[in-house]
Amino acid sequence: MSNFDLNAILRGAQLTLVGVNRAVQNPALFTSKHYRQAALAVAAGIAIRIIVSIPVVSIRGLLWILAFVVDMDHAQWDNAVVDGLHFLEHSVLQVPFFLMTLMRYITPTLDDMFMESLRWVDQTYIQKHKSEDPRNLRAMYYPNLNMYPTHGPKTEAKTPLKQALTAFAIRYGRKAGISLAVLALSYVPYVGRFVLPAASFYTFQKSVGPQPAVAIFAVSLVMPKRYLVSFLQSYFSSRTLMRELLEPYFARVRYSKQQKQMWFKDRAGVLFGFGLGFYVFVKIPMVGVLIYGLAEASTAYLITKITEPPPAPSDAEDFKQEDVRWKNKHEFLNLPWQDMDAYNLQMAKDKHFPPRVADVIMGKQEIRFAAKVSLDTPPPEQKVLHNRWHPDIPFAGTIKNGEVVKIECLDWTGGQIGNNDSANDIRDVDLTKIHYLTGPFEIETAEPGDVLLVEIQDVQPLQEQPWGFTGIFSKENGGGFLDEIYPKPAKAIWDFEGIFCSSRHIPGVRFAGLIHPGILGCAPSPEVLETWNTREAELISAYKDHYKPVAQPPEPQNVHAGTASDEVKQKVGKEGARTIPGRPEHGGNCDIKNLSRGSKVYLPVHVKGAKFSVGDLHFSQGDGEISFCGAIEMAGVITLKFTVMKDGVAQLGMKSPIYIPGPVEPQFGPGRVLYFEGFSVDEHGKQHYLDATVAYRQTCLRVIEYLRRYGYGDYQIYLLLSCAPIQGHIAGIVDVPNACTTIGLPMDIFDFDIRPETKAEKRALGSCAVASS
Repeated sequence: MSNFDLNAILRGAQLTLVGVNRAVQNPALFTSKHYRQAALAVAAGIAIRIIVSIPVVSIRGLLWILAFVVDMDHAQWDNAVVDGLHFLEHSVLQVPFFLMTLMRYITPTLDDMFMESLRWVDQTYIQKHKSEDPRNLRAMYYPNLNMYPTHGPKTEAKTPLKQALTAFAIRYGRKAGISLAVLALSYVPYVGRFVLPAASFYTFQKSVGPQPAVAIFAVSLVMPKRYLVSFLQSYFSSRTLMRELLEPYFARVRYSKQQKQMWFKDRAGVLFGFGLGFYVFVKIPMVGVLIYGLAEASTAYLITKITEPPPAPSDAEDFKQEDVRWKNKHEFLNLPWQDMDAYNLQMAKDKHFPPRVADVIMGKQEIRFAAKVSLDTPPPEQKVLHNRWHPDIPFAGTIKNGEVVKIECLDWTGGQIGNNDSANDIRDVDLTKIHYLTGPFEIETAEPGDVLLVEIQDVQPLQEQPWGFTGIFSKENGGGFLDEIYPKPAKAIWDFEGIFCSSRHIPGVRFAGLIHPGILGCAPSPEVLETWNTREAELISAYKDHYKPVAQPPEPQNVHAGTASDEVKQKVGKEGARTIPGRPEHGGNCDIKNLSRGSKVYLPVHVKGAKFSVGDLHFSQGDGEISFCGAIEMAGVITLKFTVMKDGVAQLGMKSPIYIPGPVEPQFGPGRVLYFEGFSVDEHGKQHYLDATVAYRQTCLRVIEYLRRYGYGDYQIYLLLSCAPIQGHIAGIVDVPNACTTIGLPMDIFDFDIRPETKAEKRALGSCAVASS
């Protein structure tokens, strides 16, 4: 079957009618926004009409002035000049059409109309076939196409309007020059009559094949020149119109030049039939611009008939190789006309294609794992893990913009802590190995200056490890908030029972976990990394005599950089920032207990692809995580949704991450939280000036003193304050000399009454795990 036979052309014309019918039924196109755009379009049509008429009016004016000095009553050439100029403008150079298509590069309205119409076509399709078996219906077009970016790399996108206009002008100028040259050659004696037929044959043979080209060549030999020029320009202009109408599709699915030529050639007849009808109406003065907008909306329906649904951006290359050929062309063109709209593309359910309607309707979209970890394989041997921040660490996987994925994580130590009754592992933990994070992931379309919106949809422990731990590090190896008072290592193991946890090392306590990730962040750029290292090196130098480290510089020992080469790994060891602190430029290890299920966190992007990482999952944590290893640390799986906000850093004026807490939080009844106060007067009676750190330390000590009365040991209480859902607040920070902080202790986490008015009774409450001497 020829790509350009009569049936294909007529089928394209039929698609025009059906596409218009679908487009005008879309309520989203009939909004105040689009009414304003329609009014502007009519105004643009009037302006185009005025601009186009300027040369003709000017020539007429010149001839009118010339008539005062030259007798033109019997002259015929003046009308010939005006008619020729009009013919050149409208039939050869297509100036009105050029000005109309130029509007695409000035306003994004047409692109928005295409995408909105594509969404409507998908919705209409589902409604139309809701009584049929969803498994037999085609796949959706809008969801995955909407994931594709509409511009190239950042370096190419700084002046998109200028580049687009320049390319369009060059393209039009080349076509106009060729048209004028061919028309001029057609007036050469003897050979001129063959120029236009030869041009017709060459053009059609190249684009639609030899058989249609021969037929058109034969007709061209007997067709009057003016009609032949109009026919050729109608063909060329309808092709140009189709290329412009399909620009929203090709701006996303970026075919190579050769692939794009094959794509158009394989669909030439249908595209010509579709474009020709609109081209005729687009030429109507003033309202043509409105018709152009309607054509763009109708093109969304066309796409669903002549190409397959696009896959997610990560699978685009394989898709483009396969889609240049219209696989179902013969079946589609041979369908009875009345059945055309019922034709469904039966999509193979493999990685190249998006979910079918059945999956959308029946909720069978399985959330994929972007990365899995092993509890049995040493972390340095796992390619999806790393333990430093550095822009050169290779991607561990790719996640689509808009995709929801599951990501497995080890506990932050990489499995150094065991489920036992000894704190020797806490005492001996190797802090050069931490934190083990899963990633970094390439988030498609993310570029420097964007904001990555990460929605935390769920966090759960790994099924094969339903327990976690809380630790107090020894003062000599990391320490904690109260290490001057409690310098020894200790540990509590927590068992998980659904949303609840309890510990054999801290009896009498049971509570629901506010489960969350301790670390979320994107990789720093080389410039940001240098800022971190310089800033922290200056701090280390200024406090070199401090009793414990105030920051950790890059550490080559035990560095893990995923799949990095030895050379890159060595570089990461020398330059890579430690994962211990959170930092304003990217978030990182912020340990925010309310960043739980349903929360949204907005992270600045510094490198192409974002290089997002996550880890340090917590079953529960108190505000402050005061023992350093103070949450209930666990290995688990986190479900995240990623959305790229283009140029979000500038739009938000972002200097550090922001977040919105989710709706999930343990609920304690009114009056069921006991608050303790602390001030910036330390345990030795020394006054400090508005020191919130001193105040919070004193608040912690007040809680320890209170709970000690019930039989708990100090280290047990210290551990509990680190991991239970306590509420820490700064109450006052302006009343010199004292800052005031508070801790809210939920009374209902205990299985006995701890209200102040109830007499405290000593209980046998065991002991936490301690280290051997």
